[in-house]
Amino acid sequence: MEAQKYDRFGYKDFVLDDDFRAWLNGTAPENDHLWEKWLLANPSRHPEIEKAGKIVHALRFEGKAVPAYDIDQQWKRLESTLSETGKPQRHHIDFGRVFKLLAAACVVAGTFFLANRYLAGGNVPASAYVPVEHKSANGQQLKLVLPDGTRVTLNAGSTISYPETFEQNIRKVSLTGEAFFDVKRNEKAPFVIKTGDVTTKVLGTSFNIRAYPENKAVQVAVVEGKVKVNAKIGSVDQNACVFLTKSEMATFQQEAGELIVSTYDEKEQIGWKDGMLYFQKADFKSSIIKLERWYGVKFEIAPGVRMDTHWRFSGKFQDKPLDYILGVMSYPNRFSYKIRDNIVNLQ
Repeated sequence: MEAQKYDRFGYKDFVLDDDFRAWLNGTAPENDHLWEKWLLANPSRHPEIEKAGKIVHALRFEGKAVPAYDIDQQWKRLESTLSETGKPQRHHIDFGRVFKLLAAACVVAGTFFLANRYLAGGNVPASAYVPVEHKSANGQQLKLVLPDGTRVTLNAGSTISYPETFEQNIRKVSLTGEAFFDVKRNEKAPFVIKTGDVTTKVLGTSFNIRAYPENKAVQVAVVEGKVKVNAKIGSVDQNACVFLTKSEMATFQQEAGELIVSTYDEKEQIGWKDGMLYFQKADFKSSIIKLERWYGVKFEIAPGVRMDTHWRFSGKFQDKPLDYILGVMSYPNRFSYKIRDNIVNLQ
């Protein structure tokens, strides 16, 4: 494979290239790392690659030379098919989804090959794609050991999923909610966590990710080691990428599209895994959501309860019962409460 020649290629050139078709079909694994390197170095060419990939699949090439007259004969039909955006296509390979993953400037090397081989039914062990999912209910925390030896503490109201067996060159998990990771080091297989529009990549370190949907923000706080955080901003072609070290935190504000690096209060960000419930100038709504998640209860608020929009609550509570915290909250804020089973009535 002569990588330099591809710098000048259009999508038609890719379609006619034997090496490109062999790569898509998985018949030339010896060139995988070269294509990975080229894609990482040429993010602007991903649209051409995507379009060429769809054409190769539509023509059902099998790595063979393609007669020029055959291409010309079918070109208009194919371009018409490719222009129908938004319509469901009966393709065996979803090239659109695969290449959107590649369009980020800070892309995880190897992701395309896992997705492509999996979707194309290539030579990947079936057991690697058996999904494993763990959910922690409100009022519950889970301690997990992943297939590679990585230890995870899953906070209440969270979900983590990963393959039953990790691939040799990547360890990929998805997270909704919050979890603390103590990743077993493996320089040959990066550990990648997907949380909405944020991708976190490490080799071996410990860190916390908070990504509850209602927060409209994702926070990655590093305890030890080095972490790479990539966030998609707006369209697929706009991305922000930062590297974090010990005591640093990245916050991605989804609505503003900002990725900000700062230091953090360890008790506020990570104290939860040691039984500490932390409030820092929390408004009424977020305080109630946090209490529901932490204690596994449901709040019912009487119509007469009205909290000032400027109401804020701060406090640190180590292994305290719900009744104690509500007592602290209610004293200056003039509301009463009753706890019955898992229902809390505020009056």
